Amino acid sequence: MMRARLRTAPFMLLLLLGCAGSQARPSMIPVEASLDGRGWPFGESGLGPVMSIGESSRSRTYGWSEKNPIRLGGYDPVMGPASGQQRQVQFLNSLWGPEGETVFYERIGTCCPFQHFGAPLDRAMLDVYSLTWEGLPEPRLLYLDRFRDGTVLVPAGLTTKIRNGEGRSEAG
Repeated sequence: MMRARLRTAPFMLLLLLGCAGSQARPSMIPVEASLDGRGWPFGESGLGPVMSIGESSRSRTYGWSEKNPIRLGGYDPVMGPASGQQRQVQFLNSLWGPEGETVFYERIGTCCPFQHFGAPLDRAMLDVYSLTWEGLPEPRLLYLDRFRDGTVLVPAGLTTKIRNGEGRSEAG
């Protein structure tokens, strides 16, 4: 176990330095592309499992900044990272554009390592998704934290059609 931590220490140090020195966008580790060339997971509003999201965030940085990521929950020692990724997909499937447009999402990488006991090697990273919808001039980056929990809100500028725990899209 100690040998594994020593091997990853230089790598993690480089990641920390890359994120700490960045003002605009943090250094990111890209994800491997799926067979059709997209990052995984990818999807769109209303398709697949969804979650009920109570209200919209008043913060303009909530989710849109690595310093204020959307905290989707706790690490499950039995399910491992899959449980956090499932919550991410449910959350993303529940988001719609400002005027109800379909949001398309694609995981493009990870960034910004932080210490989190219970995560592999007690280190965790944020997942970075690219979001697009009709009328958006360029994709926006959304930062999700699948390890820490917190109040889940709709990021400023987006909407949801999933209310009151119904678990389905009103658009479908």
